[in-house]
Amino acid sequence: MTIGDDASDHGAVAGVRIRYGCKCGNLVPVSSLFFSELCQKPVCRQPRCSVEEFESYYCGYMLVNMPSKEASTYQNRSSRCFSCVDCGNALSTAFHETLRKYFFVCAHCRWDSLALGLVDDDPDTLVMSAVARERESAQEDAFHALLSFHSAAAAAATPARSSRTGGSSFSLATTPLVGGASRGRALSLQSLADSMKELQRDQQMKKFRLQRIAEMGGWKYEQAIEKVAQQELWLAEQRKEHQWPELKRQLEHLPLHRSGHDGGAAARDVLATLARQSRMSEVSTLQQRLTNPLEQSRDVARLFPARPPLRVKRAWRCVESIERGSAGILVKPQISPMSGDSSLPVPASWFKKANLAVHYMPIVTLQALPTRANGSRGFECVLLVENPLDEAIRLVCRGASNASETEVGSGGVNAKVLIDDVTPIVIGAYEDPNIADAFPSDTGAPQSEDVARNAMLVASTRNLAKIKLHLEMERLDETLEQAIENSALSFPVEVIAGVESVEA
Repeated sequence: MTIGDDASDHGAVAGVRIRYGCKCGNLVPVSSLFFSELCQKPVCRQPRCSVEEFESYYCGYMLVNMPSKEASTYQNRSSRCFSCVDCGNALSTAFHETLRKYFFVCAHCRWDSLALGLVDDDPDTLVMSAVARERESAQEDAFHALLSFHSAAAAAATPARSSRTGGSSFSLATTPLVGGASRGRALSLQSLADSMKELQRDQQMKKFRLQRIAEMGGWKYEQAIEKVAQQELWLAEQRKEHQWPELKRQLEHLPLHRSGHDGGAAARDVLATLARQSRMSEVSTLQQRLTNPLEQSRDVARLFPARPPLRVKRAWRCVESIERGSAGILVKPQISPMSGDSSLPVPASWFKKANLAVHYMPIVTLQALPTRANGSRGFECVLLVENPLDEAIRLVCRGASNASETEVGSGGVNAKVLIDDVTPIVIGAYEDPNIADAFPSDTGAPQSEDVARNAMLVASTRNLAKIKLHLEMERLDETLEQAIENSALSFPVEVIAGVESVEA
């Protein structure tokens, strides 16, 4: 545990941050740590200590879980929700009395889709027509053509890895489209990508067999390499013949992005319109145009609502536990996004499993008293340590080693705690502070008669212990790696609460 010169997580003392050390040496706040029950150690979020996995997808507005296949079909966006083009809130459907049709309206900024002509006789048909507009765009077809092309390129770039694992180790799946021609084109590109991966795998196996034959003396190695090179050249030509015309045909439908100087009359008209525009609020921003997969208009009145991205629930696993053959699950959320909500009649929790460090390790905060210590420049501080365990523990305060004493915080503060007594202090189990005063007679913590009293112990009641320490600190110039002159401070620190055996 180290104390650095930064804002505290709990806001107790400005300019102070308390960090906990993982076994890998990473120092992070306790809120960013997990605890592995199998390894009995804190686990940070670094890739060498823990891995993150996507558990489920859901819409943040409808709060409905979506299977992975359905999420991929809708390009990781909501299937029935649309966001307002102005404020980003969810749109709702309303009925127009005059037109006798349904349309989209924003309950926050009162934007509606009447100006776009996005109206229909049925709410479900209205949503389907809005989704179909995205699927029928030229950008959608070009995206799938590019996806198929790069899928085959990625498979061709890693043939050796695929042959070792018995299959493709990296693949990209195309999303089915709405409409007969678009669907057939996407499926043909997908089948073409799969066939190219099969050819790449066969070529790698042939190359391996020819190399083995050359080593055994049946073939000359130069002849084998020449034949493999000819096959690879033929394979590259086949890939260009099958995929490049399709990709080129899709890209021809897209407008060329040119500047106003070399563009045609349409580009000059756009520049002239923008030059005459006096109210910039009527011009769409980059965020409104680029965060949408469709081509958006520069006119705010012509912006089309977009489907909001899906949210994900993540699970965390311990790397060391996985290497030992265990699942190593640290955090596993519920599949349903509504599980654990207090409005439901059935009580539940948000997580199936949540091994957070705050449930196993002490939560330390530092508070400064309003008065200075004996009129000196130093302040008296109280170090609060909360014990989350349900059983009695022993608190041991030990001095830091030489390596940790030179630890420098982000603000250039070097601090050292002087420990005079390492006698264990027995602390009682955790008690709810709301009912702690219900038993006023129980004021003493369980202490063994044969255990000596710690000289730094000021008081011990129930699950709390007050310890007075002496802390010295000085500011350090990181550039010169020297202490700043006249920056040394010396003041006592009080430790209050019960924790496990922790080295302070």
